[in-house]
Amino acid sequence: MRNFIPLAVGAVLDIIDWLAVGFIPILGDIIDIAGSVYFYKMLGPLGAAGLIELIPGLDILPTFTLLGAAAVFKKRGRS
Repeated sequence: MRNFIPLAVGAVLDIIDWLAVGFIPILGDIIDIAGSVYFYKMLGPLGAAGLIELIPGLDILPTFTLLGAAAVFKKRGRS
């Protein structure tokens, strides 16, 4: 059985960023940094790709959702 928690975390971070918190400059950046740290711990250097969310205009990409999917498949490969 796959653990879909990283995918759910990534989707929630993206949704929060798109709906409300992303429009508040400092709070949006804090959420983006927290997500990047979480995925860095899960994926290693690939998780640092979450920092792309800090670039204005690119924060509309579903970066954390994609990183969550990568974490699910990485765990699957270990089984």
